[in-house]
Amino acid sequence: MSHPILPFIPAVFVPVKDLKRSTEWYADLLGRQIAPQPGQEDHGIYIFNLEGTQIILDSNTWGSPPMIMFGSDDIDASHAFCEEHPHETVTDVFRDEFVSVFHVNSHMICQTNRDLDLPKAKPAHSLLGGMSRIFIHADNLQDTIGWYEAFVGRSTEPDVKFGELPYIRMDRGAHLLIDDNRLSQSPRKFYEQLQLDMRVNPIAIIDTPDLTAALDHVRSKGAVADKGIESRLGVRFFLFHDPDGNALMVCEKVSR
Repeated sequence: MSHPILPFIPAVFVPVKDLKRSTEWYADLLGRQIAPQPGQEDHGIYIFNLEGTQIILDSNTWGSPPMIMFGSDDIDASHAFCEEHPHETVTDVFRDEFVSVFHVNSHMICQTNRDLDLPKAKPAHSLLGGMSRIFIHADNLQDTIGWYEAFVGRSTEPDVKFGELPYIRMDRGAHLLIDDNRLSQSPRKFYEQLQLDMRVNPIAIIDTPDLTAALDHVRSKGAVADKGIESRLGVRFFLFHDPDGNALMVCEKVSR
C-alpha cells in the first residue's frame, strides 16, 4: 500500500487579523487582482493560487500559529495512521461535498472530494517566484527528522542550497526544510491559546532572481524588512513581515 499522507503540500495557512486588509496587501505585493471565489470571504479565508503550493489567508486562525496542509487520497487511512503516529492532538474527520479534513498537531490533512473550481495559477510575480521551501522549526533536530520522515514516508536529504539542513523532497510544490534555528535565527512567540512558546517565523522561502530588487519591492509595499540582506550558511536572503507579523524569507533563486 502507498503511504497514506501524500508527499505534497497543497497550501500553507497564514493567520491574519483583518482578512480584507490582508487580502488587499498580498494582492498588491504579489501583483494579483482580487478575485474572490464563492464562499471564501464567508468562510474567513482567501486563497492565492501560486505555482504548486497556495497561500491561504485565514482570519479564523488568528491567534494560532501558521498551519501546513498535506494531501491525502484516502482520508480514513490517513486518520488511522495519524492516530497511531506520535501526536498531541488528532481531531475527527470533517466532511462536506468539497473536502474531507482533519488536524494532527498544527497540520491539516485534506482530501478533495470534488473539484474546488479554483482559478488556475497565474504566472508568478517577476521578483517573487513562488515558494520553494516550507519551514519546520525544530527544537530537537533528530526527533523532528524522525517524526516527519515517518509522517510523509520519505527520508531527509541534506539541502545543499541551504547549508545542508535536512529537507524532505515533495513530489511537487514546496519542499519541507527542517531548521534548528541555524538559518532562521528567529525568536520564539508565545501562543496563549496553546500555552506554548514556539518558533514560527519565517513560514516559507520565496525565490527571487534579483534579491536587491525584491527587497526594494517589498519595502515599497509597506513590508517590514529592517535587517536588509543577510548571509548565513552560505545563503543570501532577507526576511520581511506582513502587517500581522507573519514573516517570509526571500532567497536568490535556487534549483529544486
